[in-house]
Amino acid sequence: MADLKSEAKNVANSRIYSDIDFRFKPHPITGDVTIKYDSDAIRRSVRNIVLTNFYERPFKPSLGSNIRNQLFENNSPRAQNRSASKIKKIIEDFEPRVQNVKISFGEVSDRNELNITVFYNIKNNAQSQEMDFTITRAR
Repeated sequence: MADLKSEAKNVANSRIYSDIDFRFKPHPITGDVTIKYDSDAIRRSVRNIVLTNFYERPFKPSLGSNIRNQLFENNSPRAQNRSASKIKKIIEDFEPRVQNVKISFGEVSDRNELNITVFYNIKNNAQSQEMDFTITRAR
């Protein structure tokens, strides 16, 4: 009977999550579509979930936060808390790679814009992530 020995090295892959970049820019060397990894991929996913309106995605009418409707509403603390809880639930439901989601709204201004900050932790990662963006009206 032959004695077989394996001399292969076990190398752990440091990249856990990957998504296609939605800009569809080709990679400068390979010409393939570029890929976002780990925190960049999750950041893009959370941003897309928050900025998506209801009925915007085919076959998933409940996906999205419909946050653009809040631009023309009275920005009372009660309305902001209700919107924050809806956004938190949507992110937790449709992005399984994050946990401990917290939503914060910035100062209320008269220019019909919302400043939103999303705090979250990536699963299997101790670092806290923060993403902020401003939603303004289209015209």
